[in-house]
This record gives sequence, C-alpha cells and structure tokens, in this order.
Amino acid sequence: MAIDKGIAIGCADVQASGGIKHILLRSWATGDAVVYANGAGVHGISSLKDTGGSTATWYLYEFKNETPALTINATKENGSTAFECGLSFMLPKLEVGKANVIQDLLESCLMIIAVDTNDKAFVLGVSHKYRNESEASRSQTFGNFASAEGGTGAAYSDESGITISLMSRQFEMPREYVAANDGIEIAAGGLTATTD
Repeated sequence: MAIDKGIAIGCADVQASGGIKHILLRSWATGDAVVYANGAGVHGISSLKDTGGSTATWYLYEFKNETPALTINATKENGSTAFECGLSFMLPKLEVGKANVIQDLLESCLMIIAVDTNDKAFVLGVSHKYRNESEASRSQTFGNFASAEGGTGAAYSDESGITISLMSRQFEMPREYVAANDGIEIAAGGLTATTD
C-alpha cells in the first residue's frame, strides 16, 4: 500500500511567525448556531451566530506583546482521541476592573477565538465530533478557566499583572474560522468584535 497524499510546505509556511494578536471570548448561550465547513481539505467553521441568528458579539482581550500562546495536546485512548487546547495570556497591571472580568470567566462556558500573527483564526471550545445535535450549547466541549497566576513582584522592575490560562477539551483539532462574508469585524472601540 502506497501513501500518495501528504502535506507540502511552501514559502509562506516557512516564513510564518509565532504568536497571537487577538483573543476573542464569549459565553455559550442556548440557541447559538455553529455552521461547520467539512468539505475536502477543509476543517473549519463558516458561521458563528448568536441566539437570534444574527452576528455574534465577542469580547476582545488585549495583552502585552509576545505573551499569549496557544498549545494543543492530543492523546488517544481506547480508540478515542481527545485534544486539550490551552490558551494563556498576560493582563498587565493588577486592578479592580480586570479582577471583575476574571471573576466572570470562572463560571462561564466559553467559545474562544485565537487569531495568530498569520491572520488564522482558530476556534476553541467548539467541536463537531460528539456535539449535541439538538442544542449546540450543551455539547460539553466548551472552553473554561483553568488557572491564573500573577502579582506585583517585589522590585520596581518586576512584572505587575496576571496570567490567565483557559482550557478546552474537545474531540478534534481546533477549526479555522473561514467565514464567507467579512469574518471577524473588530468594533471601532477595539473592545468587541462580531462574527458572521
């Protein structure tokens, strides 16, 4: 048996850079609609709409440059493969407003989009395999708060802030958001975004 299909690497792949430039978060809600793109050579999501069937509103998180990272770890046991997708980012400077946002994350079932520096948007906390057919928000592949670590340090030159770690356990690789229309639209204020 010959293996006649593989992966070719081009110039754009060799020149790709690491890092995350945008992190978007929103809570799952009853009635959310996700349209999966499963064509030949496609592993994506073509639409993420809210409960009213309109564009979904996301909260955009800013962070210190070169601090966020996306990690993907897969394990296979008894024929089933699980992917643990982790996203960490650092919120500089401790303050009450950021503490309130962190409190909100503690009890949320999250959808997460991480846009890398190559403009690829990866969706975490959403999985086509083993999804709940009647209600997408009950699929149990959501992202959630994993940990936080931070403080002020002792010296004036120490970092002040908190590093947030989010985790999503899902049953397929993260899908790329490949919307047919405008895709992700960041609002003028830069704190929210919408998806088709």
